[in-house]
Amino acid sequence: MTVEQKARRAEVARENGAQSRGPVSDIGKYISSLNGISTGEHLHLHKEELPECVALLSTDCRSAYLRLYQKHLRQFQPHSALEQSMLRHMCVELFQLERTINLETYARQHGIDETLRAYPDLSDAELQLFSYERGLQKDKLWRSLQRDKKAHQTAYANYLKLLKQLRLDFPVVPPEPINSDADANLAADPLPPPEVVAEILAHADRAKSEPNYELPRWVAEVILNEELMAEIAPGYDVEKLLEILTAATVPLAA
Repeated sequence: MTVEQKARRAEVARENGAQSRGPVSDIGKYISSLNGISTGEHLHLHKEELPECVALLSTDCRSAYLRLYQKHLRQFQPHSALEQSMLRHMCVELFQLERTINLETYARQHGIDETLRAYPDLSDAELQLFSYERGLQKDKLWRSLQRDKKAHQTAYANYLKLLKQLRLDFPVVPPEPINSDADANLAADPLPPPEVVAEILAHADRAKSEPNYELPRWVAEVILNEELMAEIAPGYDVEKLLEILTAATVPLAA
């Protein structure tokens, strides 16, 4: 392009820009302000597979955590992604508090069941008293549970204060759109990481080649799960292993 052509193109662009007034509504202005980070090399910042705050164990009920998170979303209605992050931390602390309470309840019920097996003729009040006396021998356990409960209660309350202060000091008007797709992905059970899959397949290959090899029980449970194997090792031939496992001629290791 010649210098004159470039100058003419720039002038036309300025004229067109002068005719455009841009977004008028508050939400339109907010969306327009995101253009700088929603295109190009920074696009991956908006694509979370999992939220940044996850504290679920393999024994936890993932649906229970999501129900708790949804309750908090309805109650507090976060106005920004930062407020949403604070809300996740609150949910994690409250969920862990409930987990600790469940552990304490299980431990006390276990004590009652042990006492009942030893003394089947005791009344309910006597059962609770005897199990409580036996539980005193586990003083470290009870103190640890109480410390954990207090820590989670305190952390939850502190996050709540921070969320309130954040809204007061840095109000977001209008509220920005909130995306919870990453949180919804928690509903599905997590797949084993690549190193665990490699270990499973190594055990499986060895069981194929060594008839007397004691296949670990946890490996056998994975191999027998057809849906899971289709996810973690599509195309892997498990027919021979299934024959070995169903025949039950090979002992399973713990």
